[in-house]
Amino acid sequence: MHTEKYEKMADSRDMIGAHDAMRREFGALPELIAGVPTGDAHGTDVVAGHVLLMVDFLHAHHTSEDDHVWPRLRERCPDDVGPLIETMDQQHAPIEDELKALAASGRRWQATADASDRDAVAAVAERLLPALYEHLALKEEQILPLIDRHLTEHEWKTTVEASLNKVSFARRLLMLGMALHGASEEQAQLLRAAVPAVVWHAGRPLGTRLYRTHRDRLASASRDSGFSTG
Repeated sequence: MHTEKYEKMADSRDMIGAHDAMRREFGALPELIAGVPTGDAHGTDVVAGHVLLMVDFLHAHHTSEDDHVWPRLRERCPDDVGPLIETMDQQHAPIEDELKALAASGRRWQATADASDRDAVAAVAERLLPALYEHLALKEEQILPLIDRHLTEHEWKTTVEASLNKVSFARRLLMLGMALHGASEEQAQLLRAAVPAVVWHAGRPLGTRLYRTHRDRLASASRDSGFSTG
């Protein structure tokens, strides 16, 4: 364990808030996509854009783990984590393949607003869910405790910041609003501790408004969104 004496250790529970947002948003995709009327170019653009946003969100999350979490855990607790990280990698690969398929089909649908392209996107989104849910649950159960034992608070914040830096500032605010939507005050404070101060102070009010507007647009675009307006 290569940390300074008395250095504060990570508290990775904020990742559960990000995971909850992913479960909610990815879980809603199949019906959200299917609810866009054929030929509705504007509605298609709105919902396909949301699909691509979620692909970027999850991809940034996973690549930050690849760069910042797995190498440190391999170095510091190889006996505990070796087979587990191998399982994580094995789960990442098919999820990334499905994300690529989701992005490609989403862009195709965005260009055509065609029913067959819409249905193809919905099918990929549905197919992704079991592997994604299994992966997030395993990470929460087995990886987060290892992060809290073997990474410092500074190292964990670096990982979170690296994930945020993979997207534009406006998208960071929207993603923060997404994570805060429905979060308990405890979970909100965990997110506050994890993100850079400037992102939090700008992000909580702006991100909340951005995400509310985003949900309203999705609700207007899809008959079956399940997203309430207002």
